[in-house]
Amino acid sequence: MGGSSKKYLQTLLEITSKNDEGFYLVGGSVRDHLLGKDGSDFDFTGQNVAKIARRFASENKSPCVPLDDTPGRETFRVIIEKRFNFDFTDMQGNSIEEDLAQRDFTINAMAIRLDDFLEDKKTFIDLKQGQSDLKNGIVRVMPGNIFSADPCRMLRAFRFAGTLNFEIEAETLHKIESQKSSLEKTAPERIYNEWLLFLGSQPVYSLLRLMDQTGLLECVLPETKELQETALDTVKHLEGLIPNPETILAHNSPLKIFTGKKTALLKFAGLLYQLMPSPSGDFSIAGGKLDEPSKIVQLLKKLRASNADIQFIYRTILCRVMAADSNLSFAGEKIDESKMYQFVKNNESELIPGIFLACAVESALAKERGTTTDEFFQAAYRVSEFYFQRYLPAMDENTLLNGDDLIRHFKLSPSPLFQVILEQIEEARVLGTIKSKNEAEAVAKKIIQTQQVQ
Repeated sequence: MGGSSKKYLQTLLEITSKNDEGFYLVGGSVRDHLLGKDGSDFDFTGQNVAKIARRFASENKSPCVPLDDTPGRETFRVIIEKRFNFDFTDMQGNSIEEDLAQRDFTINAMAIRLDDFLEDKKTFIDLKQGQSDLKNGIVRVMPGNIFSADPCRMLRAFRFAGTLNFEIEAETLHKIESQKSSLEKTAPERIYNEWLLFLGSQPVYSLLRLMDQTGLLECVLPETKELQETALDTVKHLEGLIPNPETILAHNSPLKIFTGKKTALLKFAGLLYQLMPSPSGDFSIAGGKLDEPSKIVQLLKKLRASNADIQFIYRTILCRVMAADSNLSFAGEKIDESKMYQFVKNNESELIPGIFLACAVESALAKERGTTTDEFFQAAYRVSEFYFQRYLPAMDENTLLNGDDLIRHFKLSPSPLFQVILEQIEEARVLGTIKSKNEAEAVAKKIIQTQQVQ
């Protein structure tokens, strides 16, 4: 417990000192405290939390945000200094023991009175050996109808196993296997949120295998049932590449590419990439639209993913398809700079995650093909080198010509020819074959003359 948080907890104790039923630190806050984590999130339960939360917020001149206004389950959050979250939830039942009995896992079903916590006492209320399970690294469901009361807790078991690097207890796995079908009763938004929190932990490959064995993975992603083997291997290789990006990224490029949510979305793309068929054309296809009837888009919309998440996953997979379709041959020992530029330009926003996915897929397929990934990885390295050392710096510079210049200098009217001219000039500028406005005008003049001859 840090010194800054202690003064706020002391204020809270003064507010709750006359609470006859006691006021308790509970759940994840107790778990993290016992794990030695100096957290910034504190969860409390007791009676009359609405009154307590509002007074606590007023005392600290901080906002009090209602999170749940259900009678008997009211929950409020007080945010202090933008770095401390204090959550207050009505006690479930007539005692702290009744409240804890309704929680999900033994490691989350512990509490301690606020006054004892501040005095650093060890008087934890621990109904089902949560401290022992913490010590032994075990996720164990509480007795009773815990999963049937909230099926999303089955996914949460895997999330805690991933984030804490714990094992899921055998009987808990058995209950998940027997109750997995009840997940369909859960709101898609909750499934998606829990799913991303799980995928965001590192690593999750072995847990995905375990989830597959219980049948829960099929309940989350029924569309990928027949594709799981290669998809799971792809996630395994992604989890090897993400912490070691220098394998495929130029040495002077930013190495912390994937953090937080984007790590989860990239792994999700690894599980879904086989739902996108390979194109019949070449790698330079411009990229999909979100409204086209893609299985990937449909699946993500069913899970209520945001448009931003859908775009990231879709375009990451699309970049991988383009990379596989071309085999990145334009980035071999003899580089085709024009095709390199077009590939980077077409995939700009999701280029790096797409390259990571492409390399992970190649790694997963290499064994069954009897091939190596050396040439593909070297080509991916050259793509990233071009992107970070030439393309991005060029994007920070001004263009040489724009539409107004074409109208003023060449007396052109707006037409599709504008785009042809400007795109060719921009490519030449980025590749360094032209460097001045005069050179750009000469290129434009040549294109116009060619078009007039045709």
